[in-house]
Amino acid sequence: MRIAAISLVLLALGSVGEARAQAPVSAKAVEGAMKPVEGAAKAVGEVDRIVASVGTEAITLSEVRSRSKSARNPVAEAVAGEPTGIGDSLKAALDDLVAERLVLAEARKLGLEASDADVDKHIAGIREQNSWSEDDFASAVKMLGFGDAKGYREHARRELLKSQVLRAKVGSKVRITDREVDEEFVRRHPDNTDEEVHLWHIALLVPEQATVDQVDALARKAKVVHASAAAGTKSFEDLAKEFGMDGSAARGGDVGWFTRGKLQASLENMAFSLRDNEISSVVQSSVGFHVLRVTERRRVPLVDADEAKRRVKFEMSEAAFARLYVEYVKELKASGRVIMRPL
Repeated sequence: MRIAAISLVLLALGSVGEARAQAPVSAKAVEGAMKPVEGAAKAVGEVDRIVASVGTEAITLSEVRSRSKSARNPVAEAVAGEPTGIGDSLKAALDDLVAERLVLAEARKLGLEASDADVDKHIAGIREQNSWSEDDFASAVKMLGFGDAKGYREHARRELLKSQVLRAKVGSKVRITDREVDEEFVRRHPDNTDEEVHLWHIALLVPEQATVDQVDALARKAKVVHASAAAGTKSFEDLAKEFGMDGSAARGGDVGWFTRGKLQASLENMAFSLRDNEISSVVQSSVGFHVLRVTERRRVPLVDADEAKRRVKFEMSEAAFARLYVEYVKELKASGRVIMRPL
């Protein structure tokens, strides 16, 4: 099976893992949870305890630690350097669990369901999209932090329920007018032109059958290459020829001109944020790790104005959805009897 391909698909998604399904803890169990328990919290020498309650359900410290651990991305940490502080990580995990509890409570109020057939269809879609065999999928499930397919199915069921709620309560409020799209289109594409950048990169590609440790080692190597490029100890072209693993290496990393929409999002976002001749940090893609440089940029005639306008509308809609989601969760917290305790 193609471990490398699966690893990079998962890594490119960022913090995609979630804790395995756990039964909601009744608020009545608060005193019981304050006593020493066997399990994750005890393993680190700490008594499990309630750290938040949402309505009649409670969230324990062990649950928060589990969510935090499953959301960690060791390879991304290797690229970035120091991992996120444990306090920040736990806070983010707790916020995520509270939001999830609130949204799932809304799903129950609305009488929403995610049937076995819905879950089967969802999983089949994921497998088809990634061309995964059953063995590939089983490996991906474990990489996501689930013990088995059953645990992932419960996760998928929750995600489907959350998706139904958010479509109804958040998606229905997204309103992007044609005028707003036109104004943003003109701002991004003056005189029907598009920005194009001349891109160079040093690509360190993950080989087939690579283990997670090998991917981690490659990420660290990419960081060393980046440090050398940023310090100017060797020219970008010489580093590309020495360390590059794709066809551009022989050309000193020159991969040509690109407009938006032609690169993977992680690469595109970085490339178009760079100043001329600025060296990027290490960027992760679905095939490996990259150090980027843009040497020049220009305006070119827009090839497909309709497609560009659709992309503008999609991006504006996504931004609006993200903003409204934050507001929706705040509203739920205000009315959902949420009690937070110190971590």
